[in-house]
Amino acid sequence: MARKDDPRVTDLSRYRRAREAARRAPPPKPKSRREPFLGARPRAGLILAAVVFVVLALSFGQLFH
Repeated sequence: MARKDDPRVTDLSRYRRAREAARRAPPPKPKSRREPFLGARPRAGLILAAVVFVVLALSFGQLFH
């Protein structure tokens, strides 16, 4: 005899409730196909600005020295 927690036994009422809940749920939002220029990292712009500043300081620093 099969036990209630046996996954091979189909519970039709639970299946119907799950199917009905899935049908009533709002459709998933479509994902954006475009990725941001700097990626998903929130501080990527700050890091890029710091790198550009350091490169400019090293290149123009020698002109004034």
